[in-house]
Amino acid sequence: MAGAVGLWVVTGCGAAPQPEDTEAAATSEQAQAATWEADLPRVPTEQDVAWELDIYPMTGMGDLSPLSLAKFWTYERFIINGDKGIWTRPELERELLAKAEVDECFSSIGGPISQPPCAPGTKPKRNQAYVWGLAKADKSLWFGTVANTLCLVQQGFLGFATPQENPFWVCEFGASQSGTGDFRPPNLQRYQLDTGVLSSLNGSLPLGAEVLRRTTVGLRSVGAQDGVVFLAGPSVVAGINLFAFDSATGAFLGARNFLQYNNIREWVNVRGALYTGVAYSVVLGNAPGGAVLRWRGARSTNPAVLFNFEVVGQTDAEVANLVEHAGRIYVTTWPTFTTGGSPSPLSARFTGVWRSPRLEQSGLDAGDANGWRKVWDIRDYEPDLLAAATTGGGAVASFDGRLYWGTMHVPFLATSIALGAHASGLLDLDADGNGSLGWLELLNTALGTHRSTSVFQSDELGNQDEQVRVIYGEKYLPRYSPTAKGYTIAFNAFHRNRLENPDPRWGSSGLGNFFNAYTWSLKVHDNDLYLGTFDWSQVARVGLQEVLGGGTLPPMAPPAIAASVTSVEDARRAHHDYLRLLNIALPKQGADLFRFENRNKSAVAESLRGLGNDTNYGVRTLVSGKKALYVGTANPMNLHPDGGWELLQLKKD
Repeated sequence: MAGAVGLWVVTGCGAAPQPEDTEAAATSEQAQAATWEADLPRVPTEQDVAWELDIYPMTGMGDLSPLSLAKFWTYERFIINGDKGIWTRPELERELLAKAEVDECFSSIGGPISQPPCAPGTKPKRNQAYVWGLAKADKSLWFGTVANTLCLVQQGFLGFATPQENPFWVCEFGASQSGTGDFRPPNLQRYQLDTGVLSSLNGSLPLGAEVLRRTTVGLRSVGAQDGVVFLAGPSVVAGINLFAFDSATGAFLGARNFLQYNNIREWVNVRGALYTGVAYSVVLGNAPGGAVLRWRGARSTNPAVLFNFEVVGQTDAEVANLVEHAGRIYVTTWPTFTTGGSPSPLSARFTGVWRSPRLEQSGLDAGDANGWRKVWDIRDYEPDLLAAATTGGGAVASFDGRLYWGTMHVPFLATSIALGAHASGLLDLDADGNGSLGWLELLNTALGTHRSTSVFQSDELGNQDEQVRVIYGEKYLPRYSPTAKGYTIAFNAFHRNRLENPDPRWGSSGLGNFFNAYTWSLKVHDNDLYLGTFDWSQVARVGLQEVLGGGTLPPMAPPAIAASVTSVEDARRAHHDYLRLLNIALPKQGADLFRFENRNKSAVAESLRGLGNDTNYGVRTLVSGKKALYVGTANPMNLHPDGGWELLQLKKD
């Protein structure tokens, strides 16, 4: 849907044009018209949406109407937000450098697992799904992977336990003969740009380090400085695991587990120093939930020297992404909850943007740890408390004198939290008052808690003259109403976002695509800013086909929660109707990569189709080199011939 919504913008509708938005047309009207016809899907009409929902009874729901929410997400918001449209205008030539290999042969759910070459009657399977962390050092790209991520998210975040198999992916969960469900150890990889050789670093690990690798969920981050490359990720046992290599030779230097932290997402080089962000394993009382670490070590095989880190920043919540901007380090955070407590909007430490003290010549040190300040909170934008509590901080970048950042929304996570809140008495979602939640109430909850990624831009964030604009987002958002006992949408003050200037500068959340859930990567390259997304439209389409084809889908809510508030059959029907309604809005499948050419220009699309492979549902990592932009994709379609991670090089011809 990205871009096509511009067809609906008419004089006098939506946000008033801003003087700074004016830009010269890059192509003729005829060329633009050709782009619309060739690359962008038709926008659904109000009649399309109404027809889909009018076949369902709306009686007995009080003030709630899933029809209103469906119309909002698929039609009305584009008019309200004054979408300006997104043109597809690729500039970069693509080259596939490397791809995940077939590493298993799948026979059946719960069946024997064999190794390739695959015998007749078995299917080639690529478990390794994401280039989860990526960095460039000494003419090489260093990256770490994570396996079967879609299955891990469905089980870990959403509580799914019923095995699934379709032509795109299989999730065996507890039925797998692996003994570890869908978990497979990650790979440590090096791609040498000068020779084109991809090599695994797994074999260089001594026994102790190999044990750590086999107990690492995935290698979520990679950083490099002064001849050392770190690959790091969360442990399945406890803490985070770090692996270090000599960036010139590839030699293994050391590995270590840090029990005091339980997540690590990104590294950043700032003025000759290497920083990273972590989450604390234990968060009690008013103790910090996250920290920024500075590497104080050196290239060495002595662990005390190699893994010497100093805490130079403390935040209330888990640190996610980092960037230097205007003489400071800015970080986004993820919602954090007190250790041992259940996730609740009442106890959340909300996503935000934090900034460091000013960077002196020597950079940050331990004396700066308590000098960080939260300069933006998701509640400065989001009017619904539960939606705010389940929003993560996305990628962040400094571009053309402004700070950019986005949000992340795990599909159906907020729905699951809302149902849990209903079960515990924090919310009342029983609109018809019959003592249980039926499929219409579940459908209303799913549509009301949904969010697509929003993108923000700011001058002077944290200063007296700060200006924060949502450049892709919503002027109005669904919000829980205690009176209606569910989620509602209306174009009034109760549902309006909380920014001083509530009008999105260029368009709707998801950059016009309902299924763009993450601002997963932001990187400045060759004087342009690139934004990569997670687009789950293919997951939705395959799920819809499974339903219409007579197959089964897991409940939209975790089975335990669904059973406690309504029947699993009702949850399945709500899931079916959710996907059916949104089928009219399915965009081109595959991750989107957008480009901003300066701070006063809206985005153009470099690709809306997964950079040539629509099973790439995420542009997970971006690294800028002198002559090329390097992309690591997210692709968990483990049974599809095009599935598995890809490492791509993009450069101008």
